[in-house]
Amino acid sequence: MRRGVAGPDPAPAIVPNGAVPVGAELIAAHYVARRWTLTSKAARPFIHLLCLPGGGTAEIGQAGKSMRTIGPAMVWLPAGSADYLEVSAGTTAQLLQLRAGTWHRYLPPSAEAAYLALEGAGGILALQVEADLAATIARSIAAIAAEVATPARSGAASIMSAELTLCVLRFWRLFAGDGNRNEESSSTEILSRFRRLLEERYQQHLRVSDYARLLGTTPDRLHALCSRELKRSPSELIQQRLVREAAARLEAGTIAVKQIAFALGFTDTAYFSRFFRKHTGEAPGVWRRRVAARARAGRSRPTLNFADWP
Repeated sequence: MRRGVAGPDPAPAIVPNGAVPVGAELIAAHYVARRWTLTSKAARPFIHLLCLPGGGTAEIGQAGKSMRTIGPAMVWLPAGSADYLEVSAGTTAQLLQLRAGTWHRYLPPSAEAAYLALEGAGGILALQVEADLAATIARSIAAIAAEVATPARSGAASIMSAELTLCVLRFWRLFAGDGNRNEESSSTEILSRFRRLLEERYQQHLRVSDYARLLGTTPDRLHALCSRELKRSPSELIQQRLVREAAARLEAGTIAVKQIAFALGFTDTAYFSRFFRKHTGEAPGVWRRRVAARARAGRSRPTLNFADWP
């Protein structure tokens, strides 16, 4: 696995006294997972702001524990809160590096509340965000990286200040309003968001714990809500959404079963066939032929053995 360092030695920023309060790293998609060390023995170690603008994943670990974050998301990592950051294969990310106690030099006085709140954060803050917001933050971090790389350009410090202020204020606004999120989330809201997430991500084969994390709740609560309100477990709903999509694609045309399997996130056609048979009682090819025969005879298509989702 390729390893890099994402904190101790960022590219130098534009500061007259030679200090390095701000840095940025753009992490491009790679065919293997990669890990960055975040620990530092410096007197003023780095704080990190991680942005995952797409649907990739990142693992953050310390002292034998780890947390998995799925994009689009933003993660605030106070100095010393994590030992490493591992970005999964195919994931793009942006990493902002802020030297503790000095990065405020780039912020205007109006951002003091945000600076004090985030500088004093005692633990990792991982927040799911809208894709548009994540893309905006990603662009700001990319702009900071460009200015760090060319410090002699006119206005570099001013541009860095503006982009950094936008990043910090936008994250702080989320962080400041996040405390009551779970309390305000009704059962109806959580289930509605679960439906939307499932529609967006069913091809990614996420686990129930992944959906719970995206929703800001626990797997047990999500299971209880689905079982009580929808009479099915989250796992059943995830599987049924895949089966419904597979059936629709099989009925719609003559695309090869293998291609349908890959389009739905299955890497093994045989496993896809077993999965489909388990839920419908028939192999994909048999299902397709039976649907075609019923259509020729003017009969309705076969019904699945579960209520359509959503």
